[in-house]
Amino acid sequence: MSPLSTTVPLFSIQPTFLDVIADVQSGTINKDYFYISCFVKGKSVHGTVDVYRSGSEVVLRGQDGFDVQVGDHKSTLCVSCPELNVSNVIIKPPKSQITVNSPKVIETFDISPQGELYVVGGPNGELAISSITDNGAFTRSLEGHLTYVTKALFFPSGQVVLSAGGDMQIKLWSAADGSNPRTLLGHKRAVTDLAMIGRGRNVLSASKDGTVKLWECGSGTLIHSFTNPLDIPLEPKAMAVSKRYDGISATSLSPLEFETEDKLLTIGYDNGDIGIYSLSTKNVLASIPSQRVDCEISNIDVVDDRIFVARGENSEIWDLRSLTVPLETISLPSPVVGISASSASSVAFATQIGTPVVFENHKVSYYAAGFDDSTVIGVKNRSEDIYFAGKNGSIKRY
Repeated sequence: MSPLSTTVPLFSIQPTFLDVIADVQSGTINKDYFYISCFVKGKSVHGTVDVYRSGSEVVLRGQDGFDVQVGDHKSTLCVSCPELNVSNVIIKPPKSQITVNSPKVIETFDISPQGELYVVGGPNGELAISSITDNGAFTRSLEGHLTYVTKALFFPSGQVVLSAGGDMQIKLWSAADGSNPRTLLGHKRAVTDLAMIGRGRNVLSASKDGTVKLWECGSGTLIHSFTNPLDIPLEPKAMAVSKRYDGISATSLSPLEFETEDKLLTIGYDNGDIGIYSLSTKNVLASIPSQRVDCEISNIDVVDDRIFVARGENSEIWDLRSLTVPLETISLPSPVVGISASSASSVAFATQIGTPVVFENHKVSYYAAGFDDSTVIGVKNRSEDIYFAGKNGSIKRY
């Protein structure tokens, strides 16, 4: 059976479009406009939306190739661009947003599983934890990285943070007091990704040195180094841990391993290859060779038996039970910089240009408005909320 192939357009819309509408609604001004653009397969249309009053109603009139209406919810827009064959897409503003005071530039972020805290890392080793609910009243700087932070993750408890950077260090931090009880050393080049296993007694780190390392946090012991299946110089760029879809489990090789018996490790490499390993036995279970050149994997997520892979402007969904061809290929007009799945049929994309997009059941669910020229650097799914972060220091909840 041939895989599905879906082309997803992207939009860019003035972040303050709701303010424009509100000003006209309140009578502050009689008429205004906001900009909007649509991108599909190398083509683009750029226009504006006039906003004015007609009696007691506010009217939106798309110009230069756009048809725009207020959606079912007053804060959403329903947009069509006939020239690019795009119709009735929903654009949503954020439910809430956070302005990060430090660092000013965000390289990585995470939201605690409980949705109470966020952590951000910057280009000069800056790392900070802040509270979400009281607009950052609680903020703690974590000092210790010597250069750019590449990844920061909360443990499932929400009380501990794991971070890594270009200084080859992996650090554990207390969210409560900012202390750094453990630093894991062993990589020879910058760390590119981190992953948790279960509750986090074991963690994984990927590095430009070509290895993925398995650690025990309590003692700081290095348990194992994974190399790529071909045993040639490749850089692991992204990884994800998931439960085995076949229900098979095997006794772990080390007494320092916890919750690895029924887990899979999926690694994406800089040449586009994917390796799938048993975390307990360390054996390679499967590999997906790249079908194209110059298709470095930027992001991987695994939910149930589905692998979500971002390679440049194309993303693929694979079934772990059948790795011959992808189930679906999703093409976007901009490279994907973040991917996060909440179920086997729902995935959110952050892209270099345009508004982020939430994709469900083989079609676009909605676009996440509110980002200006700042590059969106990532996305996190948390319960019923999706968070996107911009490089300029903004985190928005949808």
